[in-house]
Amino acid sequence: MLFVCLTLVDWVMAQIFPSSSPSPSPSLPSSTCTSTSTSTSSSFSANDEDVWFAGVEGGGTSWRVAVARGVPTNIVDSAKFDTEDPDTTLTKISEWLSKHKYNALGIATFGPIEPKLGKAMFGYITSTPKEHWDYTNVVGRLVNDSNKHIPFLFDTDVNAPAMAEYDHFGKAKGHSSCAYITVGTGVGVGLIINGLPVHGLLHPEGGHLLLQCDILEGNSTFEGTCRFHKNCVEGLVSAPALAKLAGVHKDNLSSVLDTHPVWDHAADVLASLCSTLLLLVSPERIVLSGGVMLRNGLLQKIHEKTLKKLNKYINNKTLLDRPEDIIQLSHWRDNSGIIGALVLAKYALDNKQGSG
Repeated sequence: MLFVCLTLVDWVMAQIFPSSSPSPSPSLPSSTCTSTSTSTSSSFSANDEDVWFAGVEGGGTSWRVAVARGVPTNIVDSAKFDTEDPDTTLTKISEWLSKHKYNALGIATFGPIEPKLGKAMFGYITSTPKEHWDYTNVVGRLVNDSNKHIPFLFDTDVNAPAMAEYDHFGKAKGHSSCAYITVGTGVGVGLIINGLPVHGLLHPEGGHLLLQCDILEGNSTFEGTCRFHKNCVEGLVSAPALAKLAGVHKDNLSSVLDTHPVWDHAADVLASLCSTLLLLVSPERIVLSGGVMLRNGLLQKIHEKTLKKLNKYINNKTLLDRPEDIIQLSHWRDNSGIIGALVLAKYALDNKQGSG
């Protein structure tokens, strides 16, 4: 049994009202980026057009920043930056934010991170596999003298969209849980249990689980690509790993045919991950996202292999008859990460209003 010994109020309050202010950001040079405006419908309850949310999504390949009006899905302006060195990237993000008005900020980045206030490394990306980003003070760079009065939350780039998926879809169905898996440059797993994002000792790092999986035939010597664990989930099914198995450059993975056996390998690894999550934390919904999940037919293969691995041990009619109702693609696809960051901002602001 997994227990989350934290109330939502405690969790949000602890991060909105830190015991000490983060370090201010240095002076900002000019920067350029591509900015877009989009607007999508939303069923989020609060809709005050005078309320603005800002969200920052930090990924291994790119960072995104956006502002939304009224509800987190009503994005009215956004920008995308390549992930360069920390100073260059965070300076560009901070400068973009300084040109926009907002009432609350949500920051969601790749990990591992330290999400708990009171810890010496709160607000940092810590022992990350991403080169040059070890022990980077993200919150200290983005929450500074100009916006330190703004409520904010900081979490992983998988816990945040997991919360968005749960908040947008799960609550209406009476759910209390959701798992979110992203499969791209890396593999991440976010978890909502009893309506709360899981932190615990650190936070979920399910992409680095060591599972029993079949290696693509003819590649028995393949050790995996993770620099920490070699053949963990990320080392076997991330885009770089799949490209290496398919014998192509990672930038050419999209050219690999749907019929290539590497996709059966990918489905097997991801089915092992889904089976493990279903057995260990029993989420009512598993959401998959990321560039690898754009592959035609991959989700259906994951359904089939997950049921085969479980072998009817979980005797749930929905899972057995309609696995697509439980294991699904993200509703927001490529926007799930930034919407997750904006949902963090909404939770920060809602708590401030409720505690006033």
